[in-house]
Amino acid sequence: MANEGVDPRIRFARAQAAEMAAAEPFVRPGELVIGNNAVQSVVSGVPRSFGGGIRFDKALLQALRAERPDAAAKLREIEAYWEKWLADNRDYAAMTCHASLAWELPLELGLDGMREWVRGWKGVNTASRPECAGWYEGLLIVLDGLSAYVGAHGTAAERAAESENGSRRVELRRIAEACRYLAHGRPRSFYEAVQLFYLLFCVCEHDSPGPIDRYLYPAFRRDREAGRLSIAEAQEIVDCLWLKFEEKTAYGATLGGQLRDGSDASNELSLLCVNAIRRLRLLSPRTALRWHRGISGELFELACESVAEGATYPAFVNDEAMLPALVERGVAIEDAREYTFVGCGQTYPHGRGHGNYEDVVINSAKPLEFALNDGVDPVTGQRVGPSTGKPESFLSYEQFEAAYRKQMDSYISAHIGWVNEHRRRLIGRTFNFLRSLFTRSCVERGLDWNEGGAEYSEGMVDMVGLPTVTDSLFAIRRGVYEEKVVSLGELVSILNTNWEGKESLRLYFLRKVPKFGNDNAEVDEATAAEVNRINEYIKSHRTVFGGPWGMDIIGWSGSVYYGSQTGATPDGRRRGEPLADCAGPAQGRNVLGLTATLNSVLRLPHLRTHGPMALSLRFPKEVVRGPEGRAKLRAVIETYFQRGGQQLQISIASTEDMKAAQLNPDAYRSLMVRVGGFSAYFTQLEKAFQDDMIARSEMSV
Repeated sequence: MANEGVDPRIRFARAQAAEMAAAEPFVRPGELVIGNNAVQSVVSGVPRSFGGGIRFDKALLQALRAERPDAAAKLREIEAYWEKWLADNRDYAAMTCHASLAWELPLELGLDGMREWVRGWKGVNTASRPECAGWYEGLLIVLDGLSAYVGAHGTAAERAAESENGSRRVELRRIAEACRYLAHGRPRSFYEAVQLFYLLFCVCEHDSPGPIDRYLYPAFRRDREAGRLSIAEAQEIVDCLWLKFEEKTAYGATLGGQLRDGSDASNELSLLCVNAIRRLRLLSPRTALRWHRGISGELFELACESVAEGATYPAFVNDEAMLPALVERGVAIEDAREYTFVGCGQTYPHGRGHGNYEDVVINSAKPLEFALNDGVDPVTGQRVGPSTGKPESFLSYEQFEAAYRKQMDSYISAHIGWVNEHRRRLIGRTFNFLRSLFTRSCVERGLDWNEGGAEYSEGMVDMVGLPTVTDSLFAIRRGVYEEKVVSLGELVSILNTNWEGKESLRLYFLRKVPKFGNDNAEVDEATAAEVNRINEYIKSHRTVFGGPWGMDIIGWSGSVYYGSQTGATPDGRRRGEPLADCAGPAQGRNVLGLTATLNSVLRLPHLRTHGPMALSLRFPKEVVRGPEGRAKLRAVIETYFQRGGQQLQISIASTEDMKAAQLNPDAYRSLMVRVGGFSAYFTQLEKAFQDDMIARSEMSV
């Protein structure tokens, strides 16, 4: 408000910097890595996961009215101004979601070094493009805000030390000195690297830490080689970092993989990170291990032990499937080798990406419903899709399939079009200084993250429940057009009444018609063909900045959420039941065991799909117990990856234990399950999610 009329780049930067400088950090008892802010702003411009641009917290404003009657006039002024501003600028609200930023830049340069780096590129680019000077000035202003934020944590630690005695007072004073130094200087130790990273991570959305064991490793190695850091001391620092991740929820993290030259990226720090997962059994960060044939055997073994012990993390991802998919969509091989995961497991070119990687999340079953009901949603009764014909008008399966594909393609294009148009409106109107500072090429090009400054612009379509759709298409083909058990018109009426009075017919479609996941070549090939068709259709679209759109099927709470909004489907599913939870077979449809499941999923286009194409597997603990069980688990992962699969998400939880946990939650409080792209304590899930986990097929090796 104080900078109205100023260059909007300067105005927004000053607001962000002031908000960061106004932080009132506090230190929790026993903390070694700190990063907490007691201040909440009624109007905020500092981004957070799933929230960007200017945000107006009306609930907080109402609470402040009750707490601060003396500030009533000021609060009225704020409310009137920002309600009007947000109404006038509704279309320009920034899109922010998951990203893995180039944290190695501030760790290598320090914040003062970042300033010199920005000034150097400002001089280069303003010589030919003087109009970008204001944007560079905005970056420098925001860097001042970051320094103030880091420095304020030093003051908070010093203040906390005053009320402590003995070793804790000494520890807090060291933390205070480190933070005051890090407000400007380059980290001098592994601890300082971790502390600077976390403070920047905290203020830059607390989102996806990415390849932790890569950008923190240089400082770790220097300390180890100089004899300044024991493994026990390093483990404590890593454990403390993991506790901070869990405190506010952190999303995608990645361990292992390959360096830019193709060599194995595994190191001692990778092992400490997996140890933190095993020791603490926390729900975040949502960590994946990148597998390739040259991976450290010790790291792979430890990761398998972590999962077998029930920690659910890490997920396992196959470099040998992901790298071709990255290169195919235009990512240079050296950059592709540095890929990481964000959010629930979406693929991201670390420190070089633009795109939210949850841009579009589609209930895949809806276009099928539209095709069966001439473009009308049978749940709401509203027309959503184009008119493609009444069910009785389709004289062949091919005619119906054409109608379905028109609905599906129209639905996908509409969602992509909305995102592209929204991003187009952001250009020159909203500025993401923090992502621009920590995303490669923005500073070098003199272009904001929202203006196409990143090296790679990508879009993502998450096709939730797609195997439910492909099973349903095969059911229509087999039951309606080949075996003529029922006409399509009759089937639609039955579906719209949720199979009422037609249980024997429902069981025919559920149990007699083959389902994806049982190594049946006919249904598997039909599934793969439609998955490939949708994937190629999505890839035919481009982002605002000319990059590719891609598809993933990651599996998350959407299978339950979207299932609750979806009517009965021809695969035998009842109205409201969950959709398929991953890229693998729908819950309980794979009845012929693990090998059949893997063979079916391997028919999908893993090497050409943006990904990840995540397969969720559930084993009882008895199957993976002891050295023999661990060896079997490793063999499953390696075999699946050597044959080209993209990602495995593994839960160690028997049907018997989960049912017992529903009856006696206190006895199973430590039981963890992999819901999809994230994990949860089973007893803390809503019953609908618990039932969904129980419905998934239990595997044996």
